[in-house]
Amino acid sequence: MRRSIDVLLAPPWPPENLRGTQTVVFDVLRATSTIAAALANGASGVIPVVEPDEAVALGARLGRDRVLLCGERNVTRLAGFDLGNSPAAMTPDVVTGKTIVMTTTNGTRAIRAAANAQAASVRTCALLNRTAVADALAVDDGPIAIVCSGEKGAFAFEDAIGAGALVDALLSLIDEPELHDGARAAALLYRSVASRLADAIASSDHAQEIAAKGFAADLTRCAALDRLAVVPTLREGVLTAG
Repeated sequence: MRRSIDVLLAPPWPPENLRGTQTVVFDVLRATSTIAAALANGASGVIPVVEPDEAVALGARLGRDRVLLCGERNVTRLAGFDLGNSPAAMTPDVVTGKTIVMTTTNGTRAIRAAANAQAASVRTCALLNRTAVADALAVDDGPIAIVCSGEKGAFAFEDAIGAGALVDALLSLIDEPELHDGARAAALLYRSVASRLADAIASSDHAQEIAAKGFAADLTRCAALDRLAVVPTLREGVLTAG
């Protein structure tokens, strides 16, 4: 049977479209880029939660000596949290051996929604680890659903580009996949900007907000393709390096 690939380009995502699928969540700017960086640099796991008070309570239960609280709203680090939502902050000396409890405006909400929809598996992907995730998906069975986290409930240009980059990689790994319209659109978008990827990412609405709040360097970091080999995979509520 041909494997199907779909891209859900903006929230909300109907749970039935994710149920039983190999689901991949994108939030290029910046949650899934930060998750990839944290796990690549030695974090023991990342626990995505929806609300800041959930993160604080969970951190207290697990023990603050073991946990780093990572979170933002509207780009800005949450008061009382150890880290914001920047891949640059996830250095080995900071994150090695730590569990990161994370809440963000868009990305962690999308990860939890995918888990609640009873997907067969949930992974996160960014441009940084696109090929690693594609390789992992290629050895699985079943339909693939790629979720774009979006920006505050709406379409996000950079997530559609990231999803298209993953579809493009999968096309060389899976024999004659069945592409749904979202996957076709995302792949075409990615191919149209692949030669100027950093500029395309930086042109998005959310990128301009991030730059205006002092994190312009993150745009270049998050636009780097295939730099990390981790495959963040959700198991019992914790993302670990696959």
